[in-house]
Amino acid sequence: MRNLLVVVLISCLFILCNKKQNTDTNFKYLDENKMETVLTDIVLAEGNDKVLKKYGYNSEVFLDSTYNFIYAKHKIRIGEMDSSLKYYSDHPAEFTKIMEKVIENLNHLEN
Repeated sequence: MRNLLVVVLISCLFILCNKKQNTDTNFKYLDENKMETVLTDIVLAEGNDKVLKKYGYNSEVFLDSTYNFIYAKHKIRIGEMDSSLKYYSDHPAEFTKIMEKVIENLNHLEN
């Protein structure tokens, strides 16, 4: 189960980094707690998308609107998320700590 979560988390990061949207990289990165909660929501959204695709629903619009909802919920912009991913990819020890908390959150939700 843990390996599956790590694979999903890594795929989310690739998807986030490859999003072709108007980004402003002049933002400060998100603190660890906020990044943890945002990534938890993103992993849940990506998992939901995978389940929907399994049952024949293949809507990029739905996933995009889910990302927009997540950003609005946490009051962040895509530029802030991109800057944060860049920052934490340059600081792997901090990012690993965040991802471990995300996995804990997901395990807690599962139980």
